[in-house]
Amino acid sequence: MRQPFKLAIAFVVLYLLAVCTPYGQSVENRPGGFASETWVFHILYSVGPPPLRFEGPIFVIGVILIVGVAVLRRQWWLAVAGAFVPVATAAASYLLNRMILPRPDISNAPESLMEVSFPSGHVAVTAGVAAGAILVSTPRARPYVAAAGVLWLAFVAAAVQNLGWHRPSDAIGATLLACIAYLVAAHLLPAATRPATQVRTTPVLGLVPALAIAAVGATLGAGRTGYIPEAVVTAIVGVLCAVILWSTVQRGVRNSSGIVVAVVLVLAIVSAVGVDYWRKHSEVNLDSGRPEPAVITGPGTAGKGVTVGKRGADTNIDFYLAFSCRPCAEFEKATGSTLDPLLENGTVTVTYWPVVSGDSDQRLATLFAAAAANGKASGFLHAVYGDSEKAWTDDQLAELGDKLGLPKDTFATALRTNSYGNWFKSIDETTVERQITELPAVLVNGKKLLGDQVTVDNLKSALG
Repeated sequence: MRQPFKLAIAFVVLYLLAVCTPYGQSVENRPGGFASETWVFHILYSVGPPPLRFEGPIFVIGVILIVGVAVLRRQWWLAVAGAFVPVATAAASYLLNRMILPRPDISNAPESLMEVSFPSGHVAVTAGVAAGAILVSTPRARPYVAAAGVLWLAFVAAAVQNLGWHRPSDAIGATLLACIAYLVAAHLLPAATRPATQVRTTPVLGLVPALAIAAVGATLGAGRTGYIPEAVVTAIVGVLCAVILWSTVQRGVRNSSGIVVAVVLVLAIVSAVGVDYWRKHSEVNLDSGRPEPAVITGPGTAGKGVTVGKRGADTNIDFYLAFSCRPCAEFEKATGSTLDPLLENGTVTVTYWPVVSGDSDQRLATLFAAAAANGKASGFLHAVYGDSEKAWTDDQLAELGDKLGLPKDTFATALRTNSYGNWFKSIDETTVERQITELPAVLVNGKKLLGDQVTVDNLKSALG
């Protein structure tokens, strides 16, 4: 029973390092790109790969099939052990995520990034069902079941990160829970039916095939049309989750299996650190093809946002946003081709309302106000939202100010004086008055679009 304890220690260490340290949080709190750029996004709401959709039914069906296979083999204890693996994994994930493991606010992240997500429920269902199925399968079928489980887990572990639902540690933590449950269940089985005794002489799945299958699944889950460095980290973590499961059912994560896990883990860490470095040092690029509408109402007037466009437009669009809000960035990017020509020809004006929900929001919102005061509201917004991969360090922001043509030290002065603090408070008051409860929020001539209604098509319909 030493192996489950080793994995439990690994789970605790992972939680402490990734969730309870400022560096761990800062690295994992910087997901890049947009969900709409991922391959899986386009099939998520049509085919709905399990358990990305229908998580509950998939879990129930998986448990029923696991028990059914063991009962057909007339191995009653195996049926109990097989059901225990997914049930224990899902239950532990739910309790730890919702009730036991907090996410302390130690990295000055906005509230939207402090939601507890460790460990991942989607990955727990996948890993638990896959491990339970491997446990109850016959020796002849076990390699094929393991191959399917490795493929499925690598895909889901990569996909939940790629969609922005979970962080890398969430996926790894859920996988560790499933492996602990598998080892406990296998140990408690009668020796004659214990799969570990069979595995030592007949490997479940060879190393090279397992890595190849995991790589295919992780690539499908991590694939995207933009922000490829982010996809590399996501894919490696997906492979890591699959290899951890494979090594557990293979030989209890010892000997060469442990070396494989360690190598992939090192690759994941190195790639994550590399991407983090790139985020902090990559060059700032402006989209010169997008117009810079004139600022009609600048920042600082209590109860009024920053309005851009041409005076006399018949339609005004109010856009409530936060710089940490990925859906806000997705909406701004998606509507650019629709709104840019309307702003240029004077059909519409757009009023930006920056909502502050944390220190990073406060910082970028202050710099947005400083840029708007110098006639560069849209340019700043397009740059920050157009490259959500960046860490937006002081050096990158200084470079952005130079490329926007702002006077020297504009941003530094704005941050030092905090001259827009009262203005942000007045914006918060308007969110209460207008009953803005979620972001992004869009109003077209006062008519509100919220949540699922905030889409390009609905905006076009509202504009007539």
